[in-house]
Amino acid sequence: MSELVILVLGAVLAFGLAQGLRLPVIPLLVGIGFALAQAGVATGDLNDALELGLAFLLFSAGIELHPNRFVKHRKAVLWTAASQFVLAAACGFGVALALGFSAFPAAYIGAALGTSSTLVVVRQLQRRVGAAGSYGRIVIGVLLVQDLAMITLLVVLSRLGEGPAAMLTAAGGLAVLIAAALAFQRWLSGRLARRLQTDEELLLLSVISVLFGFSWLAVQLGLPLAAGSFLAGLALSAFPANGVSRSILRSLTTVFLALFFTALGARLEMPDLAMVGKVLVMCLVVWLVTPLLVTRVVERTGKLTRRSALTCGLLLTQTSEFSLVLAIYGLKHDQMPEEVFALITWVAVLTMTVTPFVATDRVARRFLSWMPRKMPEKADLRDHVLMLGFGSGGIWALKPLTAAGHRVVVVDEDPAVVAQLQAKGVEALTGDASDEHFLLHELAGRQAKLVLVALPDPRDAARIARLLTGVTVVARVFEHDHVEPVRAAGAIPVMNSLAAADTFMEWFEQTVGKKEEAPLD
Repeated sequence: MSELVILVLGAVLAFGLAQGLRLPVIPLLVGIGFALAQAGVATGDLNDALELGLAFLLFSAGIELHPNRFVKHRKAVLWTAASQFVLAAACGFGVALALGFSAFPAAYIGAALGTSSTLVVVRQLQRRVGAAGSYGRIVIGVLLVQDLAMITLLVVLSRLGEGPAAMLTAAGGLAVLIAAALAFQRWLSGRLARRLQTDEELLLLSVISVLFGFSWLAVQLGLPLAAGSFLAGLALSAFPANGVSRSILRSLTTVFLALFFTALGARLEMPDLAMVGKVLVMCLVVWLVTPLLVTRVVERTGKLTRRSALTCGLLLTQTSEFSLVLAIYGLKHDQMPEEVFALITWVAVLTMTVTPFVATDRVARRFLSWMPRKMPEKADLRDHVLMLGFGSGGIWALKPLTAAGHRVVVVDEDPAVVAQLQAKGVEALTGDASDEHFLLHELAGRQAKLVLVALPDPRDAARIARLLTGVTVVARVFEHDHVEPVRAAGAIPVMNSLAAADTFMEWFEQTVGKKEEAPLD
């Protein structure tokens, strides 16, 4: 009991430091746990704390991964998830062999490097404006496919020494558990949330009962406990159960997340210089291979622009909590030495720490400036209207503009939207409207008489306005806090809730229309 109290106090300190210093909390939790162990005050058996914390960690990850979010992008999701899992794992395996590890531990290391963290990526997506769009859905889908692949791998490893028949039996048990989770998600989770959301205590007990029920079922089927925890979360991932479960579990999940990472840090030993070198080499593999690989695969699917594809790659540039599950499982069953456990853990901690600093628009733009590109010839456009981003409301501005005889060019990141517009005879292009070269050359942005910006990130609207000095730029914004930055950049902000097609056309004819009718000197 004293060990648990010490870990909780250490976690409180880590959260306080993270808030005060504005640093990611995970490395601080691991660091505090490591310091407590080195000081000799947290040296007991921490396996129970690790397993309990891990169960809630995977449960909360599963809640975020509803399969319906990425059905429209399933081709891009499957290609990206499979490519990252196979090729990044193969690179990790090869590098591990080159560093002197034997084949079986090297395979563990490779598998650990082949997946990304649901916990870290979802938190980054929640902080990004517009992340609910295509690239956010693709990233969520990739995480779900990879997590299911890791669960399958754990099931295979659990029966590795028992022969093919045992492995087939375990695979059948996993299929039953997945089917149960999907059935619960479709037919029971919504009813549970709607009936119990007025009674928070009963709802909390019901949600935890789902976790314990799937964990019990996993054990009865001879599967790892991690499989039951994750699939319990998946069973509650549909709306409205996911939102209700997330809100009711937020504080509890934070406690167990803190307990897990603090106990994990206390489980580690002081690395020597050789270990530090190996950890850095493996981190470099993740940082170099994952973003380039994911960017290339996503871009080739044709679903996203280069910047959005690169954003996907940067968001996925870390190893996952399932790599920690794999390390704990391998160590517990004597399938890997302590050195490999430490290596996988340190790589996970370091790559998770770096992600919030590299998965940013600034870094994405810097990378794009280094990538080779063919400079397009300037387009034969003049006195046209640019609609940058179509979305659900674009048609209400497009119809009156075209009816009034204006030439309108629509730009959207979604190829499906562009294809539908082109089929209706609308001049539409797929592309990143905030890209300077694309905007100035292919779209002749400075020769436009009006630019309508309906992009999800208001910073893109401000950047476009600064690029197109002298051009009338109208930008849709969603929050009052975004109005002044957009106006300061030279654009005219329009709150989405106040926008109306008739009002817009009246303004357009009174301003831009009069400019056209004015006689030349």
